[in-house]
Amino acid sequence: MAKKQEIRTVSFVHIGDELVNTDDLDDDQRRRLATWLKTTYLNTLFQGKAEFFESSGEGDCQERRRGVK
Repeated sequence: MAKKQEIRTVSFVHIGDELVNTDDLDDDQRRRLATWLKTTYLNTLFQGKAEFFESSGEGDCQERRRGVK
């Protein structure tokens, strides 16, 4: 039987010139990071078929769909 070994992962992000542990981010920074990760993933997955972006309000989605910026 294979030996079990615990694996610990740690993630960092650049804030300015500093590397910051993601555990040290405040709630707003975590939300912005999560939004960036999700939109980047979805835009890569659906490249040429759809465009995803962070919405600043409820009206953004409808306006963007109609081509109004």
